Amino acid sequence: MVFVAGSRLVVGVRTGRRRAPTRNPSVQASGGKHADMSRSPLAALEEGGPDLDALTRRVIAVALVALALRLVLLGDRVAHFDEGRVGWWTLHFLDTGQFEYRFIIHGPLVQHVNRVVFAVFGANDVTLRLFVALVGAALPLAALLFREHLRDDEVIGVAAFLAANPLLVYYSRFFRSTLLVAAFSFVAFGLLVRAVDERSVRYVHGAVVFVALAFTAKENAAVYVLCWLGATALVVDHRLFRTGSDESGVEWLRERVPDRETVATYRARLPRYLGHLGIAAVSFFAVTLYFYAPRSPDPNLVGFWQGVTNPTAFPAMVGRTVENVVTGYEHWFGGSTDPGCRKDNLVDGYLCYLGRSLESLSGYALPLVVLSVAGFLAERWARSRPRLVVLFAGYWGFVSVLGYPLGTDIYGAWIMVNAVVPLAIPAGVGLAMVVRWTGDALHADAVRFGLAAFVLFLVVGQVAFALSTGVYLDHSGEDNTLVQYAQPADDFRPALDVLDERAESHEGTDVLLVGSPYVRDTPRRGGIEPRCSAISDTLPLQWYIETHDATADCTANVTRAEAEIAAADPLVVVAPTRLTSQLAELLPGYTRRTGGLRTYGSQAVFFSKTANATAG
Repeated sequence: MVFVAGSRLVVGVRTGRRRAPTRNPSVQASGGKHADMSRSPLAALEEGGPDLDALTRRVIAVALVALALRLVLLGDRVAHFDEGRVGWWTLHFLDTGQFEYRFIIHGPLVQHVNRVVFAVFGANDVTLRLFVALVGAALPLAALLFREHLRDDEVIGVAAFLAANPLLVYYSRFFRSTLLVAAFSFVAFGLLVRAVDERSVRYVHGAVVFVALAFTAKENAAVYVLCWLGATALVVDHRLFRTGSDESGVEWLRERVPDRETVATYRARLPRYLGHLGIAAVSFFAVTLYFYAPRSPDPNLVGFWQGVTNPTAFPAMVGRTVENVVTGYEHWFGGSTDPGCRKDNLVDGYLCYLGRSLESLSGYALPLVVLSVAGFLAERWARSRPRLVVLFAGYWGFVSVLGYPLGTDIYGAWIMVNAVVPLAIPAGVGLAMVVRWTGDALHADAVRFGLAAFVLFLVVGQVAFALSTGVYLDHSGEDNTLVQYAQPADDFRPALDVLDERAESHEGTDVLLVGSPYVRDTPRRGGIEPRCSAISDTLPLQWYIETHDATADCTANVTRAEAEIAAADPLVVVAPTRLTSQLAELLPGYTRRTGGLRTYGSQAVFFSKTANATAG
């Protein structure tokens, strides 16, 4: 996979003081090849320039559109709870050099990548999401991996869906690892397909690396492997059921049992096979160990660098890493028996989550889902020799639609990313089929042409409408089914601008959180600061406090707040709106604004100190 990067578009971007690195370091339908299909598309991409074939150039153009869709106004949406939490821990890693795999915030990959991004470009809402956005923009290029099995127009259709599907665009602009695990797994699958096409083991090794990256992105990479096994079983069953000749599946299989001479050849090659297997195992182990292993600047503690530079410490480092990973996977795959969606039993909870997932798909992936069904059924029923890649991707995607609502603990439309990415393959087949019908009917049948053109109009129109409203214009609204509950409804960042202007020279506490919902009874012994804050009700405030290099404290009631305000003269005071009138008396001259810290409810009031304001 070739990653396409570009200059950052910072329209509508807000930044804190962390702006600078001041912290520590095309086949025909029948299967024939094109004239130039003997070359690997990856080799063609590496050569660049005029040697790029027409299909590759078109897919690159689609990827550039994907890049623009993901970068424009990337920092416009205020950070989600999850974004704020992982962003804070990434800054902690940057500041202290300390890292530990925390399963509650999922895989460690994004923290390692964004530590470098923050060190180079500073920490803000754009750089927070930049890595995920670039991976999402590059994902359409993976369609080239299937060019031996798809027609050119189908490859472009796959790339187009990966580039412009509103659900994928939304979560490519979201600092969460779901898009990453889906993208890496999709590329790994494509590389395995290329390995079969070209009989080249290099693609297998590439696939192993991408599978390892998927596991470092998010724990549900294990579910992808299970989906692949299930899809493989269904494809094998299909192949044995429909052999393409008069022979039965058993006869077809018997003819392919290797004879003694073939077995002897394989036996002679066994050392080479084992060598490649060993390389693959070492590659997977090395990638996962690098990202999951702890880090510590203290040379006396067991961390990754202490382990790889000191052979005697290596077993302890590996043991600690394995222990952390096992704990995390036990948490996520331990099998919760609690019904979700506030239902009384697992069946009702599952049906609720499934219904919400289908609602999100109908609003923001309807053309993709409908065309994926059409493409899959056409492949299965209308072709004498269905292409197994299309069937495989269809099985993979459809079971993900049904399965992920069963395994989620809280609902977020992001779970459907896991289904939409593989469904892009049969959807691309379906889209190309409609386009061909439209072209064939242009000079033959006005009614047929009109219907086909109308379908294309609906597809393009629905995608454009969903992109404009769900991704850009209403990215935080309660009615937007892409929006998860922990997304703040309002942009409260202007209330924190005073931190950018005055926190560096301010002597006292910069931000004061007031009110029992925002304050813990007992401060945390470590972790997200301020440790007195109740993160379930206040995130992502801590992310913004940290990006401004500001200090913060908490007080549970207004009586205590009065003394704290008089002593610390805070620049910003945040409280539930029910305390507005009481705090207003203590903060004359402060500007006041309200905003929701969640999609609905959770209204907070922000008092921001003006240049001449005095507290108390």
